[in-house]
Amino acid sequence: MRPHNLCPILLGLILTLGCKEQTSPMVSYDDFDSLSYNIYFGDRIAGYQNSWKDDGGDYRFEFEFNDRGRGPYYDEIIRLNDQGTIEYQQILGHNYLKDTVAETFEVTGTRASWTSSSESGFAEFGGNAYFTSINGSFGSNELLIRELLKRGAKEIDLLPSGNVKMVSVDDHTFGDTLNLKLITLTGFSFTPSYLWMDDDNRFFASTSNWFSCIQVGYDSLRNDLFEIQENAENQYFLDLAASLTKQPEKDVAFSNVNVYNPDLRIIEDDQTVIVRGSDIIEAGPSSEVQVEDEAEIIDGKGMTMMPGLFDMHVHIGKTDGLLHLAAGVTSVRDLANALDLPDLRKKFESNALIGPRIVTMCGFIDQAGPYAGPTGKIVETLEEGLEAIDFYKERGYEQIKLYSSIDPGWVKSLTKKAHDVDMKISGHIPAYMTASQAVEDGYDEIQHVNMLILNFLSDTIDTRTPLRFSMVADYGHAINTDGTEFKSFIQLLKRKNTIVDPTVSIFEGMFRTKAGEPDPSFAMILDRLPVQVKRGFYSGGLPIPDGKEQRYYDSFDKMLEFVRKLHENEIPIVPGTDAMAGFGLHRELENYVKAGIPEKDVLYYATLGSAKVVGREKDLGSIATGKKADFILVDGDPLSDINDIRRVVLTVKDGNIYDPKELYSAIGVKHFE
Repeated sequence: MRPHNLCPILLGLILTLGCKEQTSPMVSYDDFDSLSYNIYFGDRIAGYQNSWKDDGGDYRFEFEFNDRGRGPYYDEIIRLNDQGTIEYQQILGHNYLKDTVAETFEVTGTRASWTSSSESGFAEFGGNAYFTSINGSFGSNELLIRELLKRGAKEIDLLPSGNVKMVSVDDHTFGDTLNLKLITLTGFSFTPSYLWMDDDNRFFASTSNWFSCIQVGYDSLRNDLFEIQENAENQYFLDLAASLTKQPEKDVAFSNVNVYNPDLRIIEDDQTVIVRGSDIIEAGPSSEVQVEDEAEIIDGKGMTMMPGLFDMHVHIGKTDGLLHLAAGVTSVRDLANALDLPDLRKKFESNALIGPRIVTMCGFIDQAGPYAGPTGKIVETLEEGLEAIDFYKERGYEQIKLYSSIDPGWVKSLTKKAHDVDMKISGHIPAYMTASQAVEDGYDEIQHVNMLILNFLSDTIDTRTPLRFSMVADYGHAINTDGTEFKSFIQLLKRKNTIVDPTVSIFEGMFRTKAGEPDPSFAMILDRLPVQVKRGFYSGGLPIPDGKEQRYYDSFDKMLEFVRKLHENEIPIVPGTDAMAGFGLHRELENYVKAGIPEKDVLYYATLGSAKVVGREKDLGSIATGKKADFILVDGDPLSDINDIRRVVLTVKDGNIYDPKELYSAIGVKHFE
C-alpha cells in the first residue's frame, strides 16, 4: 500500500517515498508549449502527464497512472491572475482508489473559496497567496515554481494555510546543451521536496526510486537526475543525524524505571538499566544494580521502559527513519523496496542516518503483466524467478515476498528454492489461488488479513485488481469463524507454523471512511502534522456503495475478529503497518487490543515476539544484560492502557539517545501534549 493522495508534489513523491539527443525548441518565458511526460513505477511506464495552454489562456493538465489496478485520473484547469497566482482551478476525475474527484478553487472579488469531496473553505484574498489542491498533477507546482523564479522570490504564502520556501536552485548541464535546475522546496511535506525544471522554466522531471515523471524523450536521464537529487537529499539527512543524535561518552544509567518484561509479559517495578556504548551491561532491581559515580544518570521514575518496538511491514525511506524513532520503533522489516535497500540499511545500522535497524530485507518478485508490482524483480518465467532468489540471497536479503501476479503453479518451486538457500517466503496470495493452497505449497507467512478472508470467498477472484479489497468489504462480514471450514484453516496454519502479518489498520480507513471524514487510523494525531500532510487524510477510502456502509463497517469488524482468532489459536502474529511510519504502528497495536487481545500480549508481539520471528531474540526484543541498547521510555503504562504507547519521551537505539520531541520538530510534527 502507498499513500493515495498525490498532491502537492505527489505528496512529497509518495512521502518519499527518482537522453534525448537534442533539446526542445527555445521559447520565451511567457510561452507554454504543449509537453508530454511519461510516469514510471520503478523501470515500468505506468502513466502519463500532458500539459498545454488552451485558446482561452487557461493552463491544462491531464494526469493518469495505473498502479496494480489502482491509480488516479485528473483533468485539471488552472487560470492565473495578473500576480501569477491561481484565481481559478478545477480538477475532475477519480483518485487513487477510484473515488470521484471534483475539486474547485475560485476567486470572486477579494474572497477565495474552495471545495472538494473532502473539504471546503474560504478566505480573504489579496492576490498573492497560492492555492494548493489536494488532488492533481504536477501542473500547479510547475506554475508556482515559475512564478517564484519570475519574481526572484524565495517563498510564497499558501492557501488554505502555510507557506512554501524555495530553499535552493542548483544548475546542472547534461551533454552540451541541456540545462536543468534542481529546485528544493520546503513546506509541502515532512522534509524537502525536489523538482527539476528546464531552461525554459518548464517542469522537466520528478524522480524517486519508486515513482518518476519525466518529459517524453528524456527517459534515459531518470537515473542520472535521481542520483544528483539523492546526493542533495542524503546531505540533508546526514546533517539532521549530526544535530539530533546524542552519543554518550560514558555509561548511562536509567534509574527508578518500571520495565516491561516480554518474557513474563509483566511490568517489573523500580529497575535500573546501565548502557555502555551500544550494549546493556547490566539490568535489574535498583536495589541490586551498582551505578558508578561517573555515570550519567537519567531518572525514569514514573516512566515505563520498553524494548524498542518492531514494525514488521514497512517500505522504508529516509524520511521514515525520524518518524519511526520518534514513535519508539527501533527495528523494522522491509517488505519490498528499491534495489538500493542494502545501502540504506548500512546507513541506518551505522547511525549515519537517523532510522531503525532494518532487521529483515525482503526481495520482491512478481510476474510481468498489467498488474505487476512497482519495484524489485519482475520476471517472465519461473526460471527467472528462481534466479531472482539467488540475486537477493547474494545481496544479503533474508526473505522473499511473492506478489499477486505470480503463476500459482510456480509457488511450490519458488518456495522450495527459497528454503534451499535458507530464506523465508511470504507475500500476497497469487490470483486464482487460496491462502490454504499457498500454505500447503510452502508459504512461511501471509501478508494482510484480507488475504485470509479471501480464502473463504472464491479462488476465481482476480486478486491482482482492487477486487481483493472490494470483495472482502462486500462479503467478508458473513464469514463464520466458528464453522468447520474456518477451524480447518486455522489448524492448517498451526500445523505449518505459518506466521500472519495482518496490517489490519490499513483497512480501517479503507472500509470505514468517506471523503471529508478523517482517516480513523490517524484522526487522533492529524492536528500534529504539517497542514499539507493533514489534508491528505480526509480523502476517504474505497468508494462505498449507497446502502452498504454498515456492511463495510462489519467487514472491518470481521477482520478484527480474525486477528483475535489467530491469537486465541496461538498463530504467530507480527505487527506490521504498510502505512505512515511510527504512527501507523501505534494504531495497529491499539486495534489488536480492540480486537480482544490483552495489552501484555500485544506488547509481546511488538517486541520479543517479532525479534524471535526474525531470529534476533539473542540481542533484541527485551531489556537484559548483554543485549543491544534498543529501548524507549514511555510517559505512562501501556500495559494498562495501550494508548500510552503514543507517549514516547525518549528513544535509545544502539546506545544512541534521541529526543522524540526534537525529532518531530525537525520535520514539522508536534509532540504529544
